[in-house]
Amino acid sequence: MYIYNPIEDCYATKKKIDFFRKEIERRSKEKKKIEILDYGCGNANDCGKYLFNHKFKYFGFDIHKPSIKFAKKEFDIKNVSFSSSLYERKFDIIIISEVLEHLSDPTTILLDLKKKLKKDGFILGSIPNGYGLTEIEKYIIHKFHIYRFARLIYSFFRRKRKSTIKIPFNYESGHIQFFSLRSFKKVLKKSNLTLENIINGTVMGADLSGSTFLKFNLMKKINTRTADFIPSFISATWIFKLRNNENY
Repeated sequence: MYIYNPIEDCYATKKKIDFFRKEIERRSKEKKKIEILDYGCGNANDCGKYLFNHKFKYFGFDIHKPSIKFAKKEFDIKNVSFSSSLYERKFDIIIISEVLEHLSDPTTILLDLKKKLKKDGFILGSIPNGYGLTEIEKYIIHKFHIYRFARLIYSFFRRKRKSTIKIPFNYESGHIQFFSLRSFKKVLKKSNLTLENIINGTVMGADLSGSTFLKFNLMKKINTRTADFIPSFISATWIFKLRNNENY
């Protein structure tokens, strides 16, 4: 039983979590006690908390110490731990959700993470299409200096939360990698990883669209479901599963 359950948004969070959970549950049937590393977990609000389950151990890692401090306090849960130092152990599953696009050398990180996989372990993750509508929207927002305006709109239209807790976020860590499917596969080849499965996340979605027409549930459904029927190179985001070639 998962402790938290997601609702769909313009970033296909529910679609992504459903994909991750399906793979986690499949692994759980093969092996009773599994351990998961969420590499680049941030404050654990966007992905990590939806993976908490008393049946397996969750380890969250991020270099952003304020986020880790918040996560430790907010999610004091059995079988859940957080650290800003990388754990010295091996894992059944490693999560890299919206991480690779922030790294100057994603190949080296993937090679290092491979060493932390147990035999028959695998990696689950997601990345934005560097040439998809989400990145184009973000580029336009920054290019014409309307990012603050977009954030104000987003804050105004989003549902009011009862909690007044200020949630830390690493805003300084922007996107520095803009992957196409071709360039992503090149990184995987250098890392000796196999792309076992990949699905499209959304057609589009960022702060401005997410706080206007994509804030409606019907539009969110259209956004995620339409992505299932379009070519991968058009999709705004990709959700994937990787295998270590050295295990085969």
